[in-house]
Formats: sequence, structure tokens, C-alpha cells
Amino acid sequence: MQDVSAGSAQSQHLSDNEPASKLVATIDFSELNTVFNNILQVMGLPVALLDIYGKVLASSDWPDARFGLQQAAEITAENSQQNYATPIMLDGEHIASLLVGKRRPNNASVDKTQPNSITQMLAPLALQITKLSLLNARYQCSLQQTEQKVAQRTQELLLQNQILSQISEGAELKAILHNLVTQVELLHQGMLCSILLLDQDSQTLHHGAAPSLPDEYNNALDGVAIGVGVGSCGTAASTGETVIVQDISTHPYWQPYQALAAIAGVKACWSQPIKNAQNKVLGTFAIYHYQPAEPCAVLLQEIKTYSNLAELAISRCLSAAQIRRLAFYDSLTGLANRRLLEEHLLQAIASSQRGLKFSGLMFIDLDNFKPVNDIYGHKTGDSLLVEVAHRLLSAVRQADTVARFGGDEFIVLLRDIDTEIERSKLHIQHIAAKIANELARPFPLSEHNMHQCACSIGLVLFQGDTNCDELLRQADTAMYQAKRLGRNQPCWFSDK
Repeated sequence: MQDVSAGSAQSQHLSDNEPASKLVATIDFSELNTVFNNILQVMGLPVALLDIYGKVLASSDWPDARFGLQQAAEITAENSQQNYATPIMLDGEHIASLLVGKRRPNNASVDKTQPNSITQMLAPLALQITKLSLLNARYQCSLQQTEQKVAQRTQELLLQNQILSQISEGAELKAILHNLVTQVELLHQGMLCSILLLDQDSQTLHHGAAPSLPDEYNNALDGVAIGVGVGSCGTAASTGETVIVQDISTHPYWQPYQALAAIAGVKACWSQPIKNAQNKVLGTFAIYHYQPAEPCAVLLQEIKTYSNLAELAISRCLSAAQIRRLAFYDSLTGLANRRLLEEHLLQAIASSQRGLKFSGLMFIDLDNFKPVNDIYGHKTGDSLLVEVAHRLLSAVRQADTVARFGGDEFIVLLRDIDTEIERSKLHIQHIAAKIANELARPFPLSEHNMHQCACSIGLVLFQGDTNCDELLRQADTAMYQAKRLGRNQPCWFSDK
């Protein structure tokens, strides 16, 4: 199992609390080479320093020093014809061995006790050099790690600043989330990031951003219902808790999704729920790996930071959408309000002027609505108005606009119908008849009570040279003309 730590800690740097024996291999003992060579020249005694694995750290040009160390371990006789080995101890740990070999033939006059004496003299020197070098090695390792942490933290702060700038500038949510996961993947090599957004009504997860995962995988996750055991993300969104799956192949949450994981080639998935200040889950921030892996505590904290950035972006987007709904949509029916209607009407006027196509405006008033409020109450009346909105929407094109003008009055804007006036009028009359039929169907008020409505519809045809107020006035006038003619019918505007 791979243990993934923060930043680039997957690389194997030595720390200041590493055992001395592990650090010895990194120390430069070249200063001892000169000392050992001088002893060889003057006394004819080869000298070497070897680590606990038999690797030569320094020597007086002694190619078979390792073999000499083995001999020293086997021979106990003390004379000038034998090798002498002395352990170098640091912090109570055997880190190396100092070896003085048999004297060379050209120095036969050397006293037989001299090798042992030389060993005793050189051992403290080797130990002192080792201590100083070890201290320097630890310092360099600590400095390198500090520099690495500073660089990592700097990159994280730059990422946060970049995302916060996008949020404050009102960038699209899709662009912000894509940038966030891309930058996180650059900071943490080997990670694949994904953000899923939770639909509060359906309690399903939907694609937010996952540029490094295959489209087939992302499409399969889009719309999945949350719940315990629904992979890492479905479970995290359902419980509101972090879910760490170290090995997808063996974890019960992923057993139904093994084929899906194989599509992406992922072996581990950690999911952090994205929650707002009210502890409401908005989505999930997931980290995938190609190998089984688990995060360290530091990395988990960083993932929470990234999740918080995603929350800020999502909440800002939701707030902006809510503000727009309040500003442009009727709170009861969800239809466009007067403000949005006028905006769409201005666009329709400009479009008809450019494209020379006629557009139509309908002013609809329910003829038999007041008794519902009087008999059953305003709550029942509101429910009927909501149903009216649904029926109106079902009768028009997606490009058309249905608005609630106030009370039981509605406006329908039919854009860019046709360049020919008669065909345009026929289309408007067809839609008016369709709306009248829809609204004539009984409305259920309770389990046993139904209500029959009718509607008067004022019709206006326009092309270019007009304005919003004038069009609305004409449509309103036509609607009252329909009422005077007996209600429950459409009527074209006429200023006669």
C-alpha cells in the first residue's frame, strides 16, 4: 500500500531523525582518503572505512578492503601480519568499521604492534569526521525539506489566490472548478481529481470537473443517486463524512463498480464532501490514484482546503442563481416576471426588425378564477396558478416566453414565427386554441373537487417598429375586447 504524503513527499528525502546508519551513505569521506594514503606511504599499512554493508567509504587505494574486513572478523591473532577492524559507534549505533590491513612488504621494519595502535589513533579521527559530516548531512536534508515545504506552500497560496480571484470576478462555475482540479493535479503529481455536484431535489451527483478521467467514466457517474455503498463519492455525499478507499478492488463500496473503475484504470479513491457553512453537502471532491494508496494527515487537510475552495465557488454560483431567480422569475410559478418579460420582449422586437420575421404577444386572463380563492382559499388558488403555468409551458416552444403578469394574468411571447403575415397569424391562433383547450381541462382542487376554468386571450402581431409598453397595452386591450365579446375566446387587437 502506497502511503502518500503532502506535496512531493513521495520522493525519499532523509530527515533529521533518520537513523545514523542510513545517513552514512550520504556523507563525503574524501578527507579521510588523504590521511589513509599518507599512512600507507609512511608505514605501509593499508587503511579503509567501510559501512555496515561492506561498502568502502574511504580507503588508501585498497580494492579488496571488503575481503580484508571479512578476514579481520575471522582472525583473532594480534600481529603485524593480520587485519585489524574497529567498529565506529555513533549514538550507540554501529555505523561503520575502520580496517587497518597487513603491512606491505616494502615496510617490513614496522613494529608488529603498530597496526593496532594505528587503528586506535584513527578511530577517533574517523568518528569525529563522521559526526561533523553527519551533522552537515542532516542540516542539508532539513534545509532541502524546508525549501521544498516553502515552495509547496507558495504554490498552494498562489492556487488559492487564483481561484478566489476567479470567484470575485464572477467567472463561470465550470471554468473555476476545471481550473481548481487542474492546478491541484499539477501540485500533486500522480493524482486525478474530480468534483461532482449534488442536485438537492433528486439527491443525485452530476459532473462538475474531472479533466483527467475518461469521458466514459464521467458520463457513467453523471446522475448517480447518492447512498452508503455507492462508491466513495456517493457514500461521502450521503453521510457527509470523508471516505478513504485505499484499494478499490477489495473495498465493499466499489464491488458493484469494478468494471467502471477498470475503465478509468484507478485503484484508489478518496472522497471529501463539499459542505457549506450550514453543513449542507453541495458535492464531493475526489482524489483517484492508479495504485492502491492512502493519504497522510497533512494531505487530508490539504484536500479539505481544496474542498473549501470548491464550496466558495459553488455557493457563490448558487447565490447568484438565487438572486437572478428573485430578480427575474415569479416566486410562485417559476415563470418569467415582468422584468424578464420586458427584456425578452426588447430582444424579440430587435430580432424581428433584423430578420423581418413576425412575432406574437398573447395576454391571457382566467375567466373563472376568483371563486377558487373565495371558496377554497388562497393556498388552493396558488396551486391552481402553478398548474396553469405548467399547462402554458407545455403549449409553446422552448424558445418562447411564458410570464406571469400579476394575479391570474399571464403573457405568452412567440418569437420569430414567419416572414409571411398570414402564416404568422395562423400560428398564433393555433397556439391560442391549444392554450384555451389546455386551460379548459378541469383542475383538481382536492380529492373530490374539480374546477373548470376558461380564459380570454388578447392577440397582437408585431414586426420591428414598436416598443414594449405599446405592445403590452395593445395585448391588454385585445384581452378586454375578448371579455366583452363573451369571454373564453381569443381576440386580435383592433384600435377601431
